[in-house]
Amino acid sequence: MERFRLRVRQEAKRGQIWELHLFPNVAGRLPKEADAKIMGSSASPETIQWLRELSDPFLQQAEEPGLIKASDFRPSTSPRWLRRADGMRLALAFASARYLTKPAQRIMFRSGLLELPAEVVLYWFTLCFYGYRQQAGRAALRTLLTYEQAEDKPKAKSVRGRKSSKESAGPTLFDTNWADSEPTEGKIKPRAKKRTTSSR
Repeated sequence: MERFRLRVRQEAKRGQIWELHLFPNVAGRLPKEADAKIMGSSASPETIQWLRELSDPFLQQAEEPGLIKASDFRPSTSPRWLRRADGMRLALAFASARYLTKPAQRIMFRSGLLELPAEVVLYWFTLCFYGYRQQAGRAALRTLLTYEQAEDKPKAKSVRGRKSSKESAGPTLFDTNWADSEPTEGKIKPRAKKRTTSSR
């Protein structure tokens, strides 16, 4: 079974560098340094601080050479071998660290990552680091853990009511009964003229 190792090293120009290595399972011999695959690396002070806080529970459960607090994990200390599930979580955090630029995003990602069940972590780890859709998988994970649903805004009610087409429209040629339905009150009917015969 593969193993994860977290270490901190110091460079003169770049300062502290956090690195997560994956050592594959090699049958018949112990893993060598040349077998290591870098799963994540960062020299940004802001990113390192976030990774330090996130990795604290993992370091306090480290397998070898023993547990340690993240605040005490420095270049002078020995690298720590992490539990497999913790190493996969930290690898996913390394892969997304550069894209999480806002503090709120980092808080949401960290909280969501720690809450994922182990079998779900294995699924995302496989999707993000193996196969031909690694970038799409990493983007999908960031969206899943940092998505914030917008609040539904109440729709503004219209002040003026709409009139029906029959109320707003006048009579048409098809309204045959309109002329017959006009009121007849107040109208004076013309009197018929009497015809008289002239006397002879």
